[in-house]
Order: sequence, then C-alpha cells, then structure tokens
Amino acid sequence: MSRSIPIKALPRAGADGSRADSVRRVVYERALELFDSKGFRATSMNDIADACGVSKPAIYHYYRNKSHLLETLYEDVTVEFFKTQETLAHSQDDVTDRLRRFVELQVLYNIENSRFLTIFWRERHEFDAASRKSLATRERAFENWIQHIIEDGQRSGEFRTQDPKIAMLAILGLLSTVHRWAVHSGRTPQEIASELSGMVIDGVAKAPKAEKRPSGRKRPGSA
Repeated sequence: MSRSIPIKALPRAGADGSRADSVRRVVYERALELFDSKGFRATSMNDIADACGVSKPAIYHYYRNKSHLLETLYEDVTVEFFKTQETLAHSQDDVTDRLRRFVELQVLYNIENSRFLTIFWRERHEFDAASRKSLATRERAFENWIQHIIEDGQRSGEFRTQDPKIAMLAILGLLSTVHRWAVHSGRTPQEIASELSGMVIDGVAKAPKAEKRPSGRKRPGSA
C-alpha cells in the first residue's frame, strides 16, 4: 500500500469487506514503520492513529492493542505459508524431498519477509500474555510438522537414528537468522535455499554403508 494513500481516502466498505482489508494493510505499514524507527515499546496507539490519519478509537476498532496488531500481522503474513508447510509435512511424497522442500520454502519465506521478521523477532518479548500464548501455539504446531518429517524419515530408514526433537530444533536454529544475513551473502535467495537444504539433508541422512573390502592379509597356512 502506498504511503501517500491515507485511510480516509480509501473507498467505502463494500459487501466483500475489501475496505477493511485495505485499512489493515495501511495500519500494518504505518505501524511497522514506527516499530522500526521508534521501537515497539516507544510507539503508542496514538502514534499509529496519527500516522494513519485517523482517531485512536478507529484503530481500536480493529485491534485491542499493539500486541494484537503485531500478532494479527504475523498471522496474516504467515497464514498461506503455514498452510503450504503443513500440507507438505503430511504429504506422501519422498521424505527426503519433503524435508528439502520444507527447508527451501522456509528460507525463501524468511528472506522475502526479512523486514517484518527483523522487527518481529526484536519486539516479540513485548507481547502481552494473550498474544504470547497464541504465538506459542502456532510455533509448536510448526515445530511438530518438521519433527513429523524427521520421524517419517527415521521410520523409512532414510534418516539416521537420533533425537528427532533435537534435530528439529537444530534445523530451526540454522534457519532462524537467514533473514538478517542473506542480503550480505552475494547469493540469490534460491541459491541460499539450496545450500541450506543440502546442509540439513546431509545432517539427518543415514550414511551409506561402506563396502567391505578384502584386507589383503593372508590367513595362516595359506599359500
């Protein structure tokens, strides 16, 4: 949404609720700009209302507080991505391909949404209790999808036996900062995604059995 379009200039509400969606996008953009420049704690709902050109009650019509605003933005940014990842995690595709694709999509998503994620991870400790609980529920579900793929791979014999929860947490740890350093890597998002997914697969794949080779030593009594 362009910075030059104030909320009051948006078309009146239609039957499809398009104005409400447009208002939310304007509020999101203005709020992110303020969170980025002033920090979450220093930004008030009055600041957000002023930046949007509306009264504070108008903002409260959509959000109960700043935490709810950022939580709702998180849900809007992630909803389609989460649906895709959940479907992928529970598909019947080859398990190695599933994990590789899961990681690649996560990397591409993180890079594409780097601005939001930088602010979100910096400010999430400011969330109120209700928002923290909602966020934790979504994050546990996401963790379970990755762990499900790992456990499928262990059952099929493609992945080596190890604690699947630790493997899952290690993968998430590897990917958690890509949105911060990708721009400095000199590589394209797809190249980064391919590199990191290869590292993950190498880390969980069962090593091929080494061929048994003759030792070359003669047994006692042999000619």
